Amino acid sequence: MDLRSGLRLLRDNWLLIIAATVIAVATAGIVTSNQTPQYSSRVTFFISAWADPEDPASAYQGSLLSEQKVKSYAELLRTRRVMDSVIDDLSLDLSADELTAKVATAVVPDTSLLEATVTDPSPETAQEIARSIGDQFATIVPTLESSSGAGRAAVNVAVVNDAELATVPVSPRPVRNLVLAGIIGLLAGVGLAAARRALDTTIKTAEELERRAGVPTLGTVAADRKMTKTPLIVSDPHGLRAEEIRRIRTNLQFVDVDRPHKVILVSGALGGEGKTTTACNLAIAMAETGKRVILIDADLRKPRAATFLGLPIGAGLTDVLVGATSLDAAEQVWGEEFLTVLSSGSTAPNPSELLGSQHMRDLLDELRETYDIVVVDGPPLLRVADAAATAAACDGVLLVVRHGRTRQDQLRESLESLRNVKAPVLGTVLNFAPAPSHKSYGYGNLNTQRRPLAEVKTNATDVHASR
Repeated sequence: MDLRSGLRLLRDNWLLIIAATVIAVATAGIVTSNQTPQYSSRVTFFISAWADPEDPASAYQGSLLSEQKVKSYAELLRTRRVMDSVIDDLSLDLSADELTAKVATAVVPDTSLLEATVTDPSPETAQEIARSIGDQFATIVPTLESSSGAGRAAVNVAVVNDAELATVPVSPRPVRNLVLAGIIGLLAGVGLAAARRALDTTIKTAEELERRAGVPTLGTVAADRKMTKTPLIVSDPHGLRAEEIRRIRTNLQFVDVDRPHKVILVSGALGGEGKTTTACNLAIAMAETGKRVILIDADLRKPRAATFLGLPIGAGLTDVLVGATSLDAAEQVWGEEFLTVLSSGSTAPNPSELLGSQHMRDLLDELRETYDIVVVDGPPLLRVADAAATAAACDGVLLVVRHGRTRQDQLRESLESLRNVKAPVLGTVLNFAPAPSHKSYGYGNLNTQRRPLAEVKTNATDVHASR
């Protein structure tokens, strides 16, 4: 993982990482607040071996002996004999094992010093036990280490640091616990984010989309909070979304320039990927150039194009296909003859049959002769056969893929369904992508001489009445 992908991981999963950190810190805070404070008191012994001060060799041997003995005394100090003596001395209501659990010993490295630390919820009790250990241990050792010669103890034990009364608990340590919990939570959050990304097979970048689809990514449309209420680019004709739609329009013109594609199906793997919004905005952008453009709402199961454009559904595609109305009567104008719209029409019980019929092919052939561009808002490619039937009659397909939702297998299945009907895929659009840090690029903030469609009325009228 390089730096760029790591930063993207943090950016895409910042909420998860923060949540994991907060949960860890909160849990540590609760556990810490419920812990009983523990106090410790320490007593330090100096272990020395008897040596003849007039004999250097004896002094050296005594020094070695004391260093050897101090290690064994660390274990001796926690034996039942010493613990029982302390219990009897203080009349403690504890067993030897319970008292042993409160005592920890340690040898100071490279010295003959031995430390015994007693931990207890009561600082006074900890001090009393530590002092008693000092007294009892200093008494027991000489009896064990008696000299066979002069009756003198070979090893002496002296208390050099008496036990003191603790004023600050050794545990819990709130600051340390919270800091450690924060670090652990942060690492856990990053780990979860990495695991989530490893398990996440959705499309995230335009480069990945182009690599997996095998066709050019013609544009990336950033997510915009305003899209729900104002999905059309005419609401912000110089905004980032409008600029990207126009880029897609331009890129489409350079796809196979030797064979211009007049009938373009806009579809996606599943619903909710923004295909209808893309189709409507693409048709508007193409109409802005002065071309004769018609938008067909061919998503007969969930038609939305007419609603987005503020047009009544009325008689439309299905009515024309079954011969219930003429094409001229069903066509509507959006604006002042900039864009023609053919709504979905009446509800049909057999969408797949209608879209794959010869009548549909004949209709598209007729529209090829009448219009420069035909944009078809098609149904989703998966789950139903409607889109594949429509794609077979079109010149090419623009596949809309939603960032973070469309999975790799769904993309693969969508492309396979189009290959099965020999429908060429002109390119893809990555929709709802993260917005770039800058608000605009290129010349998006400059006033243009083109008259934006936002200034055009959106009243629906019959095409043949205005011709």
